[in-house]
Amino acid sequence: MTKKDYYKLVIKNRQIAKSPIYTKCPCPKVRCEWHGKCKECIAIHRYHKDHLPECMQQYVNAKLKAVAAIGELEVKHKKRTSSEYRDYVDEQDKRKRF
Repeated sequence: MTKKDYYKLVIKNRQIAKSPIYTKCPCPKVRCEWHGKCKECIAIHRYHKDHLPECMQQYVNAKLKAVAAIGELEVKHKKRTSSEYRDYVDEQDKRKRF
């Protein structure tokens, strides 16, 4: 991925993050104090490190079932994005004044 490609991805992700289609809380626990407050919910789950938020469990469980069906697994860590890319995004934002 080039810096330009990465920047395009960031722009697309910003559009997704603004869309109510993707930002509506999908959690079935509608009576939860943090329902619809996903940022706070994630922060709490990260702090306690005991389980995934309800809204993520279905997704993760489906992935785990697929892996379990295979029976053999090689773990491959995803290469982290260089901080240079984030700097590039910041430069582009300054030019375009986001």
